[in-house]
Amino acid sequence: MNVQQMHLAIQQGVDKINSLQADTLLSQEIDIELNKSQIKFINTRYGKNNVYRKGFEESQKRIDDLRSLIKEYEGSTTFKGQLNNDIWVDTFSLPSDYMYLVSQQSKVVTRKNCKSINSHTESINTEALKPYFTIGLSEFVCNDSTEIADSIVLFEDINSNTAGQVTVWSNTNFQFPQDIGQLITDIVVNPPAGVEIYWEEFNTLNFPGQFIILINTDVISWFEWDLSIGTVSTLAALNSTSAVLKTVTGNNSIMDYNEKRISSHSPSGTATNIVGNTYVQHDDIFTLLKDPFNTTKHTDPLTTIRGNNIDVYTNDIFIIDAVKITYIRNPKKISLSLGIDCELPEHAHQAIVDMTVSSILEGISDPRYKSHEAEVSKNE
Repeated sequence: MNVQQMHLAIQQGVDKINSLQADTLLSQEIDIELNKSQIKFINTRYGKNNVYRKGFEESQKRIDDLRSLIKEYEGSTTFKGQLNNDIWVDTFSLPSDYMYLVSQQSKVVTRKNCKSINSHTESINTEALKPYFTIGLSEFVCNDSTEIADSIVLFEDINSNTAGQVTVWSNTNFQFPQDIGQLITDIVVNPPAGVEIYWEEFNTLNFPGQFIILINTDVISWFEWDLSIGTVSTLAALNSTSAVLKTVTGNNSIMDYNEKRISSHSPSGTATNIVGNTYVQHDDIFTLLKDPFNTTKHTDPLTTIRGNNIDVYTNDIFIIDAVKITYIRNPKKISLSLGIDCELPEHAHQAIVDMTVSSILEGISDPRYKSHEAEVSKNE
């Protein structure tokens, strides 16, 4: 089904049980309930909170239900710190659209003679300082919440027509407030070259309700945040006639972990292998690291997940060069006004429609909700 067909099916489903309520449903209300049901569908298929008590990849149907959201991502690790003389910690940043982890592997470097590996740390980025902006949703909603900006633009000098500029985001018919969820997703997943955008968290940064916009000065070489050096670069919200509605000046510079643990041996004396990682809960990791039989190994590195990062624990036998994950990404929000269809496989659409009908019936306290919910569970 496309989004129009899903809306029609929901209205028909509610109409069969409560015709008066079906006549008063707004498209924005249906979108909200559809997106709640979409997330509920993913959660029940990934975990075991379903009538069959089966999680993801425990049956072919569960795999098929979520196959359109499965992605792979590989990235380099950076050095975080040393716990003691025998244990080091590297960290790997999760992608911005990450929802659930399916599997994880590490690219492990060891000495060919299986002896202890000598290592040192090196800077992996000469531009260790990454400028960033923090911007709340209020910066995109202008004129006392009556207008959503047509675009957000980064200016080298907002007072100069010839200075550098980069469009960070362009509005594609988003409405306020009904499309706020989709607005967040659209801003995060579609950054221009030289810009990274995160919602609320990035490594050690945490800004509830705000975007974190990082600038790569290797790509946007004219960017400047330090007023003592020159004109400060500015983010501006513009309307459809390019009139400035709001501005946010460059305010910070951070760095993220900028060192990497490197082998001190010649490449000919080392070997690189891909091995599976083992996820460990935070309250178990230190106990396991002290256990010689269950500690982290070059054949089975131990990891924990913290915020938007996977931490990988190593010892003096091996180094982690990179981590590769398979994961379930966040789905795009379904929206009738924006013409955004459900991304899940077509066979899942009816189940999401049925769950949405049940949610609407529950919301209006219809006494027939429980019987409808029972039918939905049978069809799972």
